[in-house]
Amino acid sequence: PDVRPNVHTANTVCNACAFTKVDEDKIEALQIAFRVFNWVSSQQDMEPDSYTYTILLSVCSNLLPHEDTHARFSHAKVLFEQCCAGGYVNEYVLRKLRQTVSTEEYIALTGTRGETTTDNLPDSWTRSIGRYARVNVNRGRKKGGNWSQKRRGN
Repeated sequence: PDVRPNVHTANTVCNACAFTKVDEDKIEALQIAFRVFNWVSSQQDMEPDSYTYTILLSVCSNLLPHEDTHARFSHAKVLFEQCCAGGYVNEYVLRKLRQTVSTEEYIALTGTRGETTTDNLPDSWTRSIGRYARVNVNRGRKKGGNWSQKRRGN
């Protein structure tokens, strides 16, 4: 069989990087995650998805120093803008974005004050996640929007 890396395997690598615990390994984990993200983005037969963006925001949140607010914001801004352009913004992306940047930066990026949900964002930002996944994520369920369930065929 023709077995090739896909967005799911790339997400797994990036997720492992995001939760690197050893301080000496964090810079390399950050580099690996963004190298994998750039590779996925360059492939003609695949593209980053909601999970990719959630994971990469976790990479920023967990691996970039909290005191380096400029780096955290600039990386998160680029990722969020690409996520919006691809139509992959979901509740998980929003939650992780909120954890990565300041409240003022979050408001500037989303253009919203108060509670932000996919229901009060431009439709173009969520067009690729599908209504079923958007509704179930909003209700706290993972059906239809959970990559691990899709992978297992559930």
